[in-house]
Amino acid sequence: MNKIVKLEIGVIIILLLCIGLYLMPYFTKSADERKIAKINANAAVFTSKALSVFSADKNAKASSVAIKTMDELNTLSKNPYDRKLPAYVSGNVFCGSISIESDDKLQTITITGYGKENVILVRTVIKPPSFVTYKKYEDKE
Repeated sequence: MNKIVKLEIGVIIILLLCIGLYLMPYFTKSADERKIAKINANAAVFTSKALSVFSADKNAKASSVAIKTMDELNTLSKNPYDRKLPAYVSGNVFCGSISIESDDKLQTITITGYGKENVILVRTVIKPPSFVTYKKYEDKE
């Protein structure tokens, strides 16, 4: 074997190790932690999308923005606990769903993410042009 072949094999091994280190957190997290992270991500996506709609149209009503955004994002996202259920709902909530409530008088949208056994994991209140997010954190022992 010449030196170039040894160098190529060394580079391939280093690349495989780097890819393994990059993917290791995905495999070490539990399935429930990944689902909770997906619910938090869904709430954040809805928040950023709704704020972008509000910034594009200053006179938009909260209810129309909520419905439009919810319909658009339901085509892209699925409920992490049950893939057949929508990720974003208004009204009846499911395990893993994001509940969307709007108030045209106050011009606010309230986003609530539910986890296992309908425990609230994240709640965001949007009042254009700002928002406030509350997340549930559990101490790990």
